[in-house]
Amino acid sequence: MNYHLFSNKDLKLKLPFGCIISGPSSTGKSTLVRKLIFNSDQLIEPIPKSILYCYGEYNTLVPELQRAGVSVYSGVPPEDLIKKQEQPTLVILDDLMYSIDEKYLSELFTKKSHHLNFGIIFITQNLFEKKLKVARQNSMYIVLTRAPNSALAIRNLGVQLFPQED
Repeated sequence: MNYHLFSNKDLKLKLPFGCIISGPSSTGKSTLVRKLIFNSDQLIEPIPKSILYCYGEYNTLVPELQRAGVSVYSGVPPEDLIKKQEQPTLVILDDLMYSIDEKYLSELFTKKSHHLNFGIIFITQNLFEKKLKVARQNSMYIVLTRAPNSALAIRNLGVQLFPQED
């Protein structure tokens, strides 16, 4: 049996990147993001010099992040706001599925993240939303929380990502 050995360096998220965190309410998405932000110096390489957290609905994480010096923005961030952040940047879009334009979301996950040197994390309840197709295809990382009602769709995604070799 072959075992892969990993070092801490191998397990870091590599900027620039695209990431989708998906799952139903109360499955730990916000807790995961909070821990990722507060431990970004150990989990992301290179260490982000700025973090921009954008939200759709005000939540308890917002004031906590503000106190910690994280930039927060209500709504979809315009491109000029992202450009103003010190690079490399981590941009987090939380609960903005119905506010964001599909074309803009696709551009953030393709051209813009690489040209503007930022990692983007999109937090959603539905990984299979039509609007997410390009973002999903261009994500380096996909994090799924428990979603029993999506088990078949997730299995199909797994088959697409890891086809069996004969």
